[in-house]
Amino acid sequence: MGGAPAAVAAPAAPGTAVTAAAPVSADVQKAMNTKRMSRDGAVQAYWTPERMRAAIPLDPTSKRTIGGPAPKAGPVRTVAPVKGTAKAPAARRSAGKSPTAKAALAVNATSTVGKVFFRDATDGLDYVCSAGTVNSGSKRMISTAGHCVHHGAGGGWHQNWTFVPYYNYGNRPYGTWSANQLVSFTGWTASGNLDYDVGFVKANDLNGARIVNSVGGNGIQTGQSKTRAITILGYPAEAPYPGDWQYFCQGTTAASGNRISMPCPLTRGVSGGPWLFGYDNNTGLGYINGTASTTNATRTTLWSPYFSNDVWNLYNYTNNLG
Repeated sequence: MGGAPAAVAAPAAPGTAVTAAAPVSADVQKAMNTKRMSRDGAVQAYWTPERMRAAIPLDPTSKRTIGGPAPKAGPVRTVAPVKGTAKAPAARRSAGKSPTAKAALAVNATSTVGKVFFRDATDGLDYVCSAGTVNSGSKRMISTAGHCVHHGAGGGWHQNWTFVPYYNYGNRPYGTWSANQLVSFTGWTASGNLDYDVGFVKANDLNGARIVNSVGGNGIQTGQSKTRAITILGYPAEAPYPGDWQYFCQGTTAASGNRISMPCPLTRGVSGGPWLFGYDNNTGLGYINGTASTTNATRTTLWSPYFSNDVWNLYNYTNNLG
């Protein structure tokens, strides 16, 4: 839970900066699902500290599918990260290490990663996930897993969805941000296909501020190699992790069918946590190249959907929602 910071990772080369301006085609829109949420007040009232402590980590693996046509990689797309204006917490600490992390390794926690709370309308239970902010023209976007916004095949959209950046042992130094709109692929919402277990959220403003302007936003990259050096950050909430602080894994991803995988012992609750390329230990920013989706029974490996051109279109679609 600390130690000297590791050498600062060099930020990823910016590549070709592509702005998310033009709406996606009608054909692509048909492959996506969107849910506009209730206004902020009711959500804020729902999430008492007691409810937050009692919420449980979600397991998306039962009755789910993989396979089918491979998502098309498409051209390499890059949006750069951006710093926020909010003051950093007075006591900046390193993220907790995973049990397999080297003793000398330390990764700083970041205000762009937080804990997600929601009520699953399908079973009526309160759950937790993880998520990370992502830069866009709207400055209102959050990246997470599809199962953290929608139950999947046979279910519905989650309710009372909220995001707490830098959730810190129950403290919420950057506030509590409710969802304005939830977005995922029909491949997830209708079929439960883990290849499309991707979600984006457009957040309501808080006290007149937009979330990315406040806490900063990671960049995003699509169409990249399936083998990359990645830092995973999130809030595992199943033993041996308490769910009240950011934990990390670092390693190299590998192709795994239509998805990507990486050795990592982080448990349920890390779902939706960003897979960051070029994570900068000083700024707390990187480029999202994936999102924690599933783990195996022995909790030794995590999987993410591959961030293909479909994900790029989903990102643009969400950014352009009114």
